Amino acid sequence: MDDAGDVFVIPDLYAPSKLLGDAPENNSLLFSQLKLDDIDASLSNVEPEGQDDVFFSIPDLSFGFADDVKTPTTSTNSGKETPQPTNEQDEEVDIWALMQEPPIKVANYQSWDGFEKQKTEQYNTPYITEAGPAIFDTALAANEDFLRVENTDYLVVDAKVYTKSLLALGLGRSSVFFCWDEEKKKFVPALSNIRISGYTGHSLAGLLGIFMECGNITRSLQSFVDKTYMINASPGRIALADSVSSLLATIQSSLSISAASQNSVLQLQALFQPAHAILVCFRRIVVNVSVTRSDEAMLSTIFEEIQLLEHRTDSLREILLEILTRVSQPWLEFAGEWLGLQREAGLPLTKEGKGKSFVKVENKDWVDDQGLEMHEPDYVLNYDKVPSFILPDDARAMFEVGRSLRFLRDHHANHPLARADVVASAQPPSLEWNFSWQDVQKVETKALEYEKNLLDAIQRFSTDSSQPELHKSVIPGMDMAKLDFFGKPAEDMHAHLLASIDAFDRPLMDNAPIDQLAVGLNKYLFAKDGPPVEKSSVFAPPIALVPILSFNPIIATQARIVNGTCMRLFFNSHNLRDHLAAQRNFHLLGNGVFSSRLSHALFDPELESAERHRGVARSGGIMGLRLGGRDTWPPASSELRLALMGVLTESYESKQVLNQSTSHRGTYLDQTSLPGDLSFAVRDMSEDEIEKCMNPDSVEALDFLRLSYKPPAPLDAVITPIILYKYDQLFKLLLRVIRMLYVVSALFRDATDRTSSWQGDHTSQRFRIEAHHFITSVCGYFFDTGIEATWRVFERKLDQIEERINSDDDNLTLGQNDGLDKLRDYHEKVLDRIMFALLLRKRQQPVMKLLEEIFGLILQFSKYSRERALGLKAKEGGNEEIREMYLRFRKKVGVFITVCRGLSEKKGYGERKFMDGRSEEGGLFGGDDLAEENTVVQLVTRLEMSNYYEKSAHI
Repeated sequence: MDDAGDVFVIPDLYAPSKLLGDAPENNSLLFSQLKLDDIDASLSNVEPEGQDDVFFSIPDLSFGFADDVKTPTTSTNSGKETPQPTNEQDEEVDIWALMQEPPIKVANYQSWDGFEKQKTEQYNTPYITEAGPAIFDTALAANEDFLRVENTDYLVVDAKVYTKSLLALGLGRSSVFFCWDEEKKKFVPALSNIRISGYTGHSLAGLLGIFMECGNITRSLQSFVDKTYMINASPGRIALADSVSSLLATIQSSLSISAASQNSVLQLQALFQPAHAILVCFRRIVVNVSVTRSDEAMLSTIFEEIQLLEHRTDSLREILLEILTRVSQPWLEFAGEWLGLQREAGLPLTKEGKGKSFVKVENKDWVDDQGLEMHEPDYVLNYDKVPSFILPDDARAMFEVGRSLRFLRDHHANHPLARADVVASAQPPSLEWNFSWQDVQKVETKALEYEKNLLDAIQRFSTDSSQPELHKSVIPGMDMAKLDFFGKPAEDMHAHLLASIDAFDRPLMDNAPIDQLAVGLNKYLFAKDGPPVEKSSVFAPPIALVPILSFNPIIATQARIVNGTCMRLFFNSHNLRDHLAAQRNFHLLGNGVFSSRLSHALFDPELESAERHRGVARSGGIMGLRLGGRDTWPPASSELRLALMGVLTESYESKQVLNQSTSHRGTYLDQTSLPGDLSFAVRDMSEDEIEKCMNPDSVEALDFLRLSYKPPAPLDAVITPIILYKYDQLFKLLLRVIRMLYVVSALFRDATDRTSSWQGDHTSQRFRIEAHHFITSVCGYFFDTGIEATWRVFERKLDQIEERINSDDDNLTLGQNDGLDKLRDYHEKVLDRIMFALLLRKRQQPVMKLLEEIFGLILQFSKYSRERALGLKAKEGGNEEIREMYLRFRKKVGVFITVCRGLSEKKGYGERKFMDGRSEEGGLFGGDDLAEENTVVQLVTRLEMSNYYEKSAHI
């Protein structure tokens, strides 16, 4: 007996099981002692010759003579042999005399069939797991629990019934052994502690997991489909539910048929392995989608899930791409309708509705001439309704193209691009997913061909405005039905009727498209040797680039055509250039006649007052408001009309006459109305602002006056309410500036008047000189550097646009980024740069506040000097007041110059960079010509070059 404590003892791994009792040894079928008659009978017995190691001994393999060999007469199966004596004659034997001996029998070769037969007859295995299910079940059911698996209380059920129950469980159906628990929302076993013959309970539980999970997922997905169909869901969710329903139907039908030929649980498990993988994938998609609130968010989630599985090369990738194609189809169809690539289905999208998808209708607010808030609906891009696979720039390009098309349909309904029949004749491509390089190349080809066809159609129908509307027959795929029965003989009508009946009697042709999802599912579920590998997916473009490659060529083509058409109409038909010039001349005081007339009407004390005297309006001369020389302020609306009557019209007409005499743009016509009904109006103000306006000596005395301009449709696409607000802010500041310029000029007039008491007052003289220098320097910087230099850049850009759209070549397109939206942004950047130079940006408010305080001190000094010049204020006791006022002015100016010098030297302040923090990509509106530039150093140079205000004043 082996020593149990010897750790180096090697156990007998091939010893028979102790449970076999007295089973005979060496009963292994493969290693049984088979007697091969034709070899064993001829071999001599090898006896060891005095060697201890028999295994490595060299036996004597001498066979003797041929006549001594005895042919075996019994088969190997008998197991008995009769040894033949050996003839030991020393003489030679004639081998030719042995020809009369009986022939040797054919060798009895062994076969696998013989092994199987022997197994059934006398095979006994030493392992209980190979002894058959009966012995294995007996060992499991024994009370002694020989195998120690604790299966003694398990009930053995019919294997066929259990297998059918597993099949029903995997397909999400209740059965004899498994039922659906509505409260727990999962399948539960109907009976506990059951097993089938040949399996332990634990091994069967491991096999049960995949079927249980497949059944629960199937029920969950079916519940999602039912809920989606019951509620008023969006088109995208309906498409997803339809795809999930197709998945479940394919799995149900395919696996039910294939499982009929499976005879074991293991085979059934192998059949459900691919179905389990795809069900798990769909469950994750549905769970993530259930928390989204819109189709666009759902599309983004599905696209991100597919990106996570991009590394897969089997058919599951193709299935997921097909799901993405189906679910995104409603959104792509609306995008195609918005871009004008296809006719709108159902009711067209208008501003009276709520919008759809990424196009939202909102009210645009502005203040009219009477100060009332007005609302007008307009299209707005809703970025929240744009899927993540569409870049923000591409989404904006799509939105602006559709918006420009609506402008064409509203204001130029007869334009070829606004007619659906003309666009359809050019065979526009549709927005579709393309996941291979070959399909991507086809998209680019189709886009270029569509661009050529559409440009030819536009030129053809634009040159002949009297050409009738396109007949539908020119549209490919549309045949017009002809009713040509009237007036024909009865025989022809009868033959036509019989032919029609014969056509109806024929069976309908199955022209239904192939369900690619079902094909992909069957290919994935029943692929031999594992899931099939898609060779095309190995060299396919990355999923992240697929949207750009699939959609951008078509979007860019449509954008180029629409941008060129709309820009040409805005400049040539709607005179956009004239309206922009009106803003420059009046809002920005670019018209010298208007600036001079307005300044005199507001400030000239020599004009007759428009104020009513004892309820009677004065008349007989040119009237003005005489700010600073009247008792009451602000003036009434009737006074404003009398004082400002004709200022705008006469200034505009004088500008038109000047343009006609210096250019050849066209013949001057005496226009009675101004662009956009330009007129003076009263600004809507708060109570605090009104209180400040009531003081005629305050800086805010003229803040109530504004210019009213309403851009005619469709120019509001370029001159927006935000742009008009910026024009209004600039006009309010410039009105203050021309007032200050008039005030310092009046100071010079008072100082040079010999009847005044200014002689000998050096403080007042210094105050007047420094105030005049400060105001003229600020005015020069504002008008020359801030406005004129920037507007000159804008004029060059407008000239460049007109040169492009009025060129003689046949190219009617502009760049993808050269649309009306880019012109609007460029226009707004022009005003932003002007406001930056004029210290009107939000981050420059402290500097503007300091400038307004300096203006207030100058106005205070102007009031004092005017009263002193008129003799209303005595000279004695006023010098100290002037001295204190001058010291405050000098200190404020010094601080202002110091702040401006610090801004000019500050790193990152006003560097040549774009407002949005990134550079443009080219095109008409590319480049950095409108980048913010630090021009404050020019203001500092105008104000001071010798550090005058850093020195102390000696008064």
